[in-house]
Amino acid sequence: MKRVMFAMLLCALGPAQASAQNEVSQLLLEWDEDQRNEAFTHMLWDSDRKCDHVNQTIFNGAFLGVDEWEVLCRDGRSFLVSVLGDLNDTIITSLSCSELAATSRRLLREAGSTGQVTVCKIRWGAAGGHRGHAADKPVMPQ
Repeated sequence: MKRVMFAMLLCALGPAQASAQNEVSQLLLEWDEDQRNEAFTHMLWDSDRKCDHVNQTIFNGAFLGVDEWEVLCRDGRSFLVSVLGDLNDTIITSLSCSELAATSRRLLREAGSTGQVTVCKIRWGAAGGHRGHAADKPVMPQ
């Protein structure tokens, strides 16, 4: 539960800086898209998250030394991935975007707030077809 709360705090405050604050994210940013997607696919698999294959990543920025990424899987699942540390001592946590929205909604309701629910930016476009279909393209909201 602490990880969920920490992820919520980071998302609510938003990224404070556009560049990576740790070595792992710096390395990921240097890699080409295919290498980065493969790395995130294995990170999710290692944490027992269901994701067939990551096909898009977005670096959201950093706050308090934690770098925030969003990843979209070919099967339509999406995750918020937090990276803290350096190459020798790294903590990586993941939270599905649906878990993030549900937790945000619950916390706002319990606080009696009418604030906006925190959601991931990354999502599938509505270009027709099914998730993962070649006709669908991941898009960012305007």
